[in-house]
Amino acid sequence: MQENRQFQIGVFLHFRTGVNKLMTNLVIELYKYQAESERKRIIERQQQGISLAKKQGKYHGRKPQYAEDDPRLLHAFKLYQAGMSDVDVARNTGIKRTTFIRYRKKYGIRGNRERPFS
Repeated sequence: MQENRQFQIGVFLHFRTGVNKLMTNLVIELYKYQAESERKRIIERQQQGISLAKKQGKYHGRKPQYAEDDPRLLHAFKLYQAGMSDVDVARNTGIKRTTFIRYRKKYGIRGNRERPFS
């Protein structure tokens, strides 16, 4: 009888911890949902504000990092036209590779070597 009672208590405690874990997970999921939906509302309001400011002519976006006549950018273009890769130009000039590629495409700069995959 004592053994049976201990077994029943063990099953009850196991069930209770399982229910507690389930409730904890449920509460966490609810908090996650609330946070996610609030973040979506914030982004939506921000986008509405930006579009309204653009219509009023008050929002122009971020200023360009490099001007067209920036010496570092011109030096990077010369290195690229001399045959260096985007990665090598980035290492030598300190301009990030993706930034350099964006400016290179913006100003139509092409290298003098064959590029089969670009």
